[in-house]
Amino acid sequence: MKRRALACLMVAGVLASACGAKGAEDAADKDSATASTDVGSTETTAAADTASKFGTIESPCGKGSTPATVKADEAGTGTDKLYIGVANDRDSIRPGLLKELWDGTNAFVNWCNKQGGIGGLPLEAVDLDGRVLEVEAAMAKACTDVFAIVGGGYAQDNFMFTGKEGSDFHLCKQIAFPGFAVSTDFAEGSDQVQALPNPAYKKPTGAFEALAGLYPDDVEKFGVVFGTLPSIMQNKDQIIGVAKQTEGFGTFAEIGYDIINQDWAVLAQQVMDQGLRIVSFVGEPPNMSKLSQALKDQGFDGVLIADANQYDERLIEASGPDAVEGAIVRIAYHPFEEADKWPAIRQLVDTLDAEVPDWTRAGLAIQSFSAALMFATAAKTCADAGEISRACVLQAGLDIHEWDGGGLHALADPGAEEPADCAMLVQVRGGTFERLYPELGSEADNGEGFFCSDIVTLTGDFGEGNETSSILPAS
Repeated sequence: MKRRALACLMVAGVLASACGAKGAEDAADKDSATASTDVGSTETTAAADTASKFGTIESPCGKGSTPATVKADEAGTGTDKLYIGVANDRDSIRPGLLKELWDGTNAFVNWCNKQGGIGGLPLEAVDLDGRVLEVEAAMAKACTDVFAIVGGGYAQDNFMFTGKEGSDFHLCKQIAFPGFAVSTDFAEGSDQVQALPNPAYKKPTGAFEALAGLYPDDVEKFGVVFGTLPSIMQNKDQIIGVAKQTEGFGTFAEIGYDIINQDWAVLAQQVMDQGLRIVSFVGEPPNMSKLSQALKDQGFDGVLIADANQYDERLIEASGPDAVEGAIVRIAYHPFEEADKWPAIRQLVDTLDAEVPDWTRAGLAIQSFSAALMFATAAKTCADAGEISRACVLQAGLDIHEWDGGGLHALADPGAEEPADCAMLVQVRGGTFERLYPELGSEADNGEGFFCSDIVTLTGDFGEGNETSSILPAS
């Protein structure tokens, strides 16, 4: 995959980069860099908060010279609008779960419609709330009511494949541009394109290498605490797979918990009994905060780290800031706290404030908006060619090989399902998220506030993508 910061080489255990230091001001200016795609290139001017662009990307929205049309038998509710379904679990056993995906996609829909929609065809977001345990019912709605599934995601997205007519993702010939994908079934399945791909067998090593540099004595005693859902357990296995390929890591303990009934004190005691010093958590933000508090109550002074879905205001609010002080999260997008440094993030925050006043401050809102923007970019290509159909939009998405959401996040290759190879670490300090690594302007900074690393191929069995069929002809 092509990196924007070319030839970033890893040196010394702390991931110092061979790319020259840029300085904090220069790093902010770098958001004007181009991210080109096969469906249109972007200008290299600084992002402006206007309706004609989002970040560095020309807006795909507008009235168009001729009204866009959508293929009638794929339109869902009707051809008067482009109906897109937003997967989420917000009305469930975990109230508000993945609400940020609903927020991010709705913000995009409103922003786009104010410009005229896609070729004059308005967008409408359709709620596909799977309530964690009711994904099949949500998919039945997706099969009848929407053109595509866009910007959302389910905690158990493997349940999108029910094997039943009328509710199975493939059997009803759906396509998806999800805000995120969890299970291998969906993440590597056919007929979906992710703005920030999460393949099961290809993972960046940067966060683990950074931890090894920052905490060289602690990484020898590493473990994962995880919820015992199938999709989450796959993620746990992948985390351990990457750690095993990173020099310095050892132990690789596994501590599972039931998502309905947990005793955090018991789980914390297991961490202490095994002498773990770095603990990776896989689950939802409120549960991570409870584990963190339980660990502190038992005197744990090691490192608690998690992946991007924990970059969420609820991590800090659930048990209070002190409970998660020092917790680290790996993210591949620019944090809201640095909106004044990165124009696309500033534009996104302003858009969310204007369009979704009660939006949840969580990183998946960034991914959701980026996914919706990528879908609209693909849909515009098809509208310009004559008709918006699922096959056309899916293929246009697969033709995108460089995507950063206009400067929202690190560069990835959606069409080839290659993950971003650059990221950063943020840490909870004093009730807010602050940059931990890399320092802006340091040698490790690629000029956009991220550090870059190799992508490794994992060995082991992490499942297979569901490719039982595709709406595209076999290549």
